[in-house]
Amino acid sequence: MTRPLLKPISGSGAKGPACFLVETGAARFMLDLGSGPRPGLWPDVSNVGRVDALLLTHGNRDHAGALKLRAGIGDPPVYATDIARRLLPREIAVRSLPLAGSIEVCGVPIAAGRSGHAPGGVWLHLAVGSGLLYMGEHSPESSVYASDPPPNAVTLVLDASYGDYDTPLDEQMRAFDALFDAGPLLLPVPEGGCGPEIALYLARSHRPLPHIDDAMRAALIRLAAADRACLRAGVAEELVFLIANAPRIEGRRGVMLASRADAAAGEAARLAELWEIEPEPAIVFTGYIPPGTPAARLTQRGRARFLRWNVHPRLPENIALARAVGARTVIPAFGDARHLPVWQKAFAPAQVSIAEAAPL
Repeated sequence: MTRPLLKPISGSGAKGPACFLVETGAARFMLDLGSGPRPGLWPDVSNVGRVDALLLTHGNRDHAGALKLRAGIGDPPVYATDIARRLLPREIAVRSLPLAGSIEVCGVPIAAGRSGHAPGGVWLHLAVGSGLLYMGEHSPESSVYASDPPPNAVTLVLDASYGDYDTPLDEQMRAFDALFDAGPLLLPVPEGGCGPEIALYLARSHRPLPHIDDAMRAALIRLAAADRACLRAGVAEELVFLIANAPRIEGRRGVMLASRADAAAGEAARLAELWEIEPEPAIVFTGYIPPGTPAARLTQRGRARFLRWNVHPRLPENIALARAVGARTVIPAFGDARHLPVWQKAFAPAQVSIAEAAPL
């Protein structure tokens, strides 16, 4: 029988859309099918062939934004959690993945657990070969989203978005504190990502509540009600308080949280354009800045700055994860290959693979 194989299609060796192929010998799975985060970046699935099932870890564009390419891989059934499926196009029939539990797909047992990164986001463990754990994107430091410990796996695809970055979120918050207290501040944020985390931090630190746009308020409403199963204990009640009391954005006042994170659309785009040539408010981007976006233009001009709010694991957390699950092969996904020497040293004695097929 052919030995099971993992093939990175996209997302390994560079910051790019998530797309991995698993061949078990009896079935073929695709793990995520994303686009971006740079505008116009798509995975090349032209030579993939027919896939039996497409498993999505969450609904963000870089993991689920290329679903229009399904026809080129045989239009396989799509699996996602019930929370994540609400972020997908309505015309796509989606089968349910558990938020924390197990399921069998094409005869393969698959376990899932909450990943701490996004609404309905999960890691996936496939019982193929000696065990494959695909973390998708995850965030051990999230104050909003819950994380479940994954099982052991010989092959581990982990979220290496931050390369060798090592600054804890608690330390980063000191820099944010100074910004929050300095005066009017616009933070373009993903309404389902770090937006709720920043809002919750402001509430817990007894500062004035943030001014939020309609997208943020709608996201908070979903999280506190329909999506609360993906939250840490007690967070839903705190979000209800934010929903009821956080003011709308009206002029340059306080801390303003507006979508989208790259200011390419939504209220953040309108406000960034309105205030681009004004000295106030301060504009700070908290996540990846895709080339060719307003976020890139504003930071390059010096009108805005970048200050990371951790939403991916740091290198020490990835090292701990690899050791905890007993990984012997580690595939750092979504990070630049220039970090390969650091990763090889950090994950030793496990073998580190970049952009190459790995036997399972």
